[in-house]
Amino acid sequence: MPDGDKKLSIPSETATPPDRVIGDLSKMLSGKKIIQEASEFVRAHIRRQPPVQRFFSFMPTMLTRVSPFHFKGRHKSATWPLVRLDSGDANSWGNMQVVGELLIIFDETILFCLLALMTRFESDAFETSQTDLAQIAGIDPTPKNAAKIWKSIQRLAGTRIDLQLFSGKGKKRKTLKELTGSILSFADKDQANGHVRIVVNPYFLEMYAESFVTNIDMEFRSRLKSDISKAFYRFYQGQYETQSEIEIMRLAQAVNLNIAQEMKQLKAKVRTGLKELQGKGYLETYEISRDNRVIVSKTKDAAVKFESQILGNSNIEYFIG
Repeated sequence: MPDGDKKLSIPSETATPPDRVIGDLSKMLSGKKIIQEASEFVRAHIRRQPPVQRFFSFMPTMLTRVSPFHFKGRHKSATWPLVRLDSGDANSWGNMQVVGELLIIFDETILFCLLALMTRFESDAFETSQTDLAQIAGIDPTPKNAAKIWKSIQRLAGTRIDLQLFSGKGKKRKTLKELTGSILSFADKDQANGHVRIVVNPYFLEMYAESFVTNIDMEFRSRLKSDISKAFYRFYQGQYETQSEIEIMRLAQAVNLNIAQEMKQLKAKVRTGLKELQGKGYLETYEISRDNRVIVSKTKDAAVKFESQILGNSNIEYFIG
């Protein structure tokens, strides 16, 4: 028989029995299954904690939310700074770290835009354009801003989130589980037409997205001009109470304001953010007391509008596929 007519044959003794194939397939894990099982493990672990420790957010702490997004410094640097942001304490149920390039408020804005588009397309993978992203973010669709948007997407894709769960106290404390993943899985850009394809990491969606964007009204947020106002808005939307009182230093730390500056300067920046939130109808009143406590009262209209909520009424393909 000519070489071209030879057929490949598999010895019968090496063939895999059908029942063994089925057994092997049943043991195979999909990415979706791994992430969902891990997510349920985390939630079950949190439900077993005392009520004060159950609060689960993008960055868990005992009593409040800490944002991984910082304010952009005025100093110019040849290289973008790298950070390892740590959250957790000796008595908490877990510890979380954000590892990668420094994320700024603009990156938070772009991430919110991407999550809003994900809801619109009902898929964790979608195509958009830098022009669309600029419009949703409320900025001009200029070449300069297009470059900023792409750099922001790159930082979001390179940011790693590490989560460590603990049990026990003191010397009996031990690590139960460790998890790691990124915010975006992948992105590419067509230089000719500016189209961008995005894949949001299912790990981020399953573990953090819902709590991360809790009650965020993208339409309202886009009307805020100050980055401080945007940071305060997300902070106070994470608080269930209409009335809130917190030490100014703790508030500053929660939104990554510089706590090394003079108190006079810090108060001025805090007032700037709170004043805009009051002017936009989010806060009824605000006050910084003599003992440096920030007291605010949210208006009745502060409740999120469901139709403009980022993840409102979503039917993301990842969760049903």
